Amino acid sequence: MQATRIEVNDNLQETVKHGSHDFPLAIYTDKFDLFEDGYIRWHWHKEVQFSYSLYDKVVVYIEDEEIILCPGEGIMINSNVLHQIKPYDNSNCMMFSIDFDSTLIGGSEESLIEKKYLSPIIESNNLKFISLKLDVPWQKRILAHLEQVFILSHEKAYGYELEMKNYLSIVWLNLMKEIKEDIKRTVPSESNDDERVKMAMQYIQNHYADNIDLASIARAANISKSECCRSFKRILKVTPFEYLMEYRVSKAAELLLKNKDSISNISLDVGFNGISYFGKVFKKYRKCSPSEYRNKYCNR
Repeated sequence: MQATRIEVNDNLQETVKHGSHDFPLAIYTDKFDLFEDGYIRWHWHKEVQFSYSLYDKVVVYIEDEEIILCPGEGIMINSNVLHQIKPYDNSNCMMFSIDFDSTLIGGSEESLIEKKYLSPIIESNNLKFISLKLDVPWQKRILAHLEQVFILSHEKAYGYELEMKNYLSIVWLNLMKEIKEDIKRTVPSESNDDERVKMAMQYIQNHYADNIDLASIARAANISKSECCRSFKRILKVTPFEYLMEYRVSKAAELLLKNKDSISNISLDVGFNGISYFGKVFKKYRKCSPSEYRNKYCNR
């Protein structure tokens, strides 16, 4: 399965259900040059995610961390963690992602398996992700199991669902064995950056077409302007204004492909006051002018 964009609600939670109620597992082949934005935008979801780089390097952004995955390397992204994934330097890079609800392994939410083996990781505020490298033996084994799950999902031989579940159960057991003592020793984090940024991003997504400023964004997150800037830089690596501009461009890109309205009107609809400045900002993020973008992607 190949996605071309990430659909999110006002709180940046992904709205797509991964898998189904009776089999809560979905596997995606992510070819970055097929995404409308050229990358996977900031979002979060309840499901745990394992991603594995297949071709060239990708960069995973989680809070103030930038994790570079070379081909054959992977990452576990924990439940409800805000993340973004971009090509490192080649838009033709490719990875696969496995998203699943904990009930796939644990059964019911009150089961012994859920309480003893899944909840300690999923409910840990400090455990945002785990990098998986080929030079660490236990991580290399996990990567091999993830690769098998990906292969099974394509071959779809009889019983492949059971085999995928079994491989992911082994993956989880290996994770738990290696980090259980670290989880016990961790002290709950007192940082509210993640929630503050989510609130500010939600405000921007609701009011991007208005004449909003840093003060109004900071008020939405109940923090000062300076703290708002620091939180954005720590989590997203951009300023609130830069995020606003990028979001306006993404909405403009949608409108350019959805309707035949003039570029001037579209620029006003997404919050820009002048077409010249709109064109400059659009080119910064999309590497082409609005008209070139429309001509290139309108008939895809």
